Amino acid sequence: MKRILTLTFPLIITMWNRNVTVLWLAQLISSMGDAVYQLALIWLILDLTGSPIITGLVAMSAYLPAMFFGLLGGVFADKYNRLTIMHVANISQSLTVMIIPLTLYYGVADAMLIGILAFIRSSFGTMFPPAMNAFVPEVVAKDQLFKVNSVIATSSQLAYLIGPAMAGILLGIISLNRLFIFDALSFLAASILLLFVIKPKNRPPQETHATFKQLISGLHYIIKHRSIGYLIILTILNNIFIMGPAIVGMPIFVKTTLGGTASDFAFVEAGMAGGMLIGSWFMYKSSHRLSNGVLLLLALIWDGITYSFFYWIPSVPAAIVMIIVHGMGIPVITISRTSIIQKNTPNEYHGRLFSMVHLAVVGMTAMSSALVGILAAGMDVRYVFLIFGSGAVISGLIGLLSKQIRQLN
Repeated sequence: MKRILTLTFPLIITMWNRNVTVLWLAQLISSMGDAVYQLALIWLILDLTGSPIITGLVAMSAYLPAMFFGLLGGVFADKYNRLTIMHVANISQSLTVMIIPLTLYYGVADAMLIGILAFIRSSFGTMFPPAMNAFVPEVVAKDQLFKVNSVIATSSQLAYLIGPAMAGILLGIISLNRLFIFDALSFLAASILLLFVIKPKNRPPQETHATFKQLISGLHYIIKHRSIGYLIILTILNNIFIMGPAIVGMPIFVKTTLGGTASDFAFVEAGMAGGMLIGSWFMYKSSHRLSNGVLLLLALIWDGITYSFFYWIPSVPAAIVMIIVHGMGIPVITISRTSIIQKNTPNEYHGRLFSMVHLAVVGMTAMSSALVGILAAGMDVRYVFLIFGSGAVISGLIGLLSKQIRQLN
């Protein structure tokens, strides 16, 4: 981790501009809130209901908005001011998530109400990723995009390391309910930081077509450019097999199979982030050795293999070690995929293309979470990891058959 921090901070301060520094810090703070929120939400539902099925359905409600509004988020990013969209997304999420601790304080919350609030929060959240990813090329030279994406990605990895670890410590002092307040404040802090972004002088022209026509033109683009279409299909397959076990399977595994506590789960989540930091460092060092397409496919297979190994994990410490190994592949996937789209597609399509990727990631997370919850209610959750991990490996091997994807850089 020391090597990663030594690499990251000098690059932020000296190599790039003020905008990259602000975006990195804003992403770090809001992602810390996200990490704490995800941990608190799932564990709260498990405590309230004790039901894997209800836990899976609430997790699904937090990700369903991507299926309904994900593509519109990309259209907005291509049509309206991307920085303004990021502000709206942050402030709206902050106000929504604050309702959860208030309802818990007054004793009126139940799983259904929390699920509705999670749905609303995520609805606003769908606007942020395509706007953020489309904004970066406006303020960064094309030949620096890969390294900038790698460093910005470390903000999320650091956040998912610091956030859960901090939550694990705080849970010994405060109640689980108060962790939601931290998430709300993190969004406000990130929005304040974004006020210091210097707007680009030569902003790419925004499309002025009707929203529906923009959406259709984005779909036509991925149909015409098959390599990008294949990339999105692979993203769909991978997230069906990976995200459900991560969001729903892991807390059930820690709580029921390993007999762990909320703090144990927090440190397992922190282990995931530790592995992601290592993966980000690997991406920075390997950027000129392998194509982005090959790195992406190898990481998909890595994800599946490491998840399958959870079938044999006997304890919380062993789970932490394995999740570190698993987490190493995640930034390899996200950084490669982001760089492929930024470097191989026109800027005016970036918002829509990133919203399609976000739709694939978060939409499939919703479906996968519900499915894992249902399966975990009828079988040992270890079998769920074995089955879904094997499916991820197969999807990655299928991707290796595509020469078009392997050659993407």
